[in-house]
Amino acid sequence: MKTIFYSILALTLMTCSGSDSDNVTNGSDYQGNWSGTFSGDDNGTWTASINSVGEVSGIALSTTFSDTYALEGSVSASGQFQATLGTSSAGGVFTGQLGSNSGSGTWVNETAMMSGSWSGTKD
Repeated sequence: MKTIFYSILALTLMTCSGSDSDNVTNGSDYQGNWSGTFSGDDNGTWTASINSVGEVSGIALSTTFSDTYALEGSVSASGQFQATLGTSSAGGVFTGQLGSNSGSGTWVNETAMMSGSWSGTKD
């Protein structure tokens, strides 16, 4: 009987002994305001806010086309960044990697056959 009790106790302790890092909210390490530039076939600046669950919301200003576009996307707990800029015909997809205070990657608008790179920092 003691063997069963100790086995259950040991199993309970093992399942409850996870570290706090196991409970990190998706993207919370990147939470805050970010800004940067993009270049290539289109050039401009962007600003975005990342919330505690890794949702990205912001705007990008194209100096090439003198227009402002919505920026919506997400960042994973590991810093993988993906966001849609504008629409499929007048925008693109930004992908890349965020670190604790900076990030970079590429963007592409397949419909317009345009591409380039982006970079930014946490404000």
